[in-house]
Amino acid sequence: MKRKLTIVTVGLLITSGVIFFFNSQIRSTGEHENTDRKDKSLQLAKKNTPFKSSKGRRHISAWFRYMNENSIKELTPQSDIISSISIFGKPTPQFITRCRKLNIETYLLVSGNASAFATPQGGHATIQSYLKQCHETGVDGIDLDFENLDASLQDRYSTFLKELSLQLHLIGKKLSICVGFYAPMYKRPPEKFFYDPKVVGETCDMIRVMCYDMYWAPGKGIGPTSTKPWAEDAMEFWLKHVRREKLIMGLPAYSNDYDLTASAKGKQIISPQPVLPESAGFERFWLPYEQIHTYRYLDDEGHVHLFFASDASSTGAHLATVDELDIPGIAFWHYQAVTPQMWETVRDWHQRALQHKDGG
Repeated sequence: MKRKLTIVTVGLLITSGVIFFFNSQIRSTGEHENTDRKDKSLQLAKKNTPFKSSKGRRHISAWFRYMNENSIKELTPQSDIISSISIFGKPTPQFITRCRKLNIETYLLVSGNASAFATPQGGHATIQSYLKQCHETGVDGIDLDFENLDASLQDRYSTFLKELSLQLHLIGKKLSICVGFYAPMYKRPPEKFFYDPKVVGETCDMIRVMCYDMYWAPGKGIGPTSTKPWAEDAMEFWLKHVRREKLIMGLPAYSNDYDLTASAKGKQIISPQPVLPESAGFERFWLPYEQIHTYRYLDDEGHVHLFFASDASSTGAHLATVDELDIPGIAFWHYQAVTPQMWETVRDWHQRALQHKDGG
């Protein structure tokens, strides 16, 4: 027998279809040589044309978890529309070769902390390790994912980006980067962040804007991982700083679930809806401004939960933003979390884009 769900609102106010979330958030003799290297790096970056979709008007990509050689079987069902993947794990050269046969461009997702570039020696060692991985695996490039570092590191990170871009372009590889839309960027003018958007635009071939973790469960506050207006603001910010043709809109394939009874403890859920016990009652709401579904339900212990969904409907809303702003493409975090319904939405959108391209 289903238990009656008592409506509880904690830190949440819905008014006229709008949801508000409350949150408790030297100059030297080598100068000319360095200038020449910088100029060469920028020339190569310009010469290295931005990515292009090989499978339609829009570039469809995803971050992809590599487990073993059987991972290619996961990729194959969407290989006719996927143009590139950013791989986390340790892919083999054989896997990369099989991706290339599917006409899928491959990047290695790399991350770390400030020690990777804070000193010239550290930056050199990191770059050499990336070049070695490119050589050993045969991938098409590197996808940088450094996050939440101190703004004081901006100059050193910029130097690192310029040198890495130069070295990759010299061997015919590309540089992709994951960037976000964080609180300092909301301000007018934006506050200094650890990466300089201008340098990012000059050095990188692909710029993946992570339009998720608007609220990071289990961090502070209660809210969705993304909404249409927030993600649109993120893309508009980056459009002001980098060339449109380099941009990719990163979309979430996971949801945020909060236990409101347990001090609003939240966690990320790889599911478009709550995984409910058989006896659970629930309510689902569509928020027209945010363009997302929310659920309220009781768990087995009688705790009230608030669930903010990433599903086919919210994905469709983000794809509308891509069209409205004429963004070249999308990337899902991450491939294995995307549901069949979400892929169906993407395929419908992809087909419409093909018809538009062909003048249909």
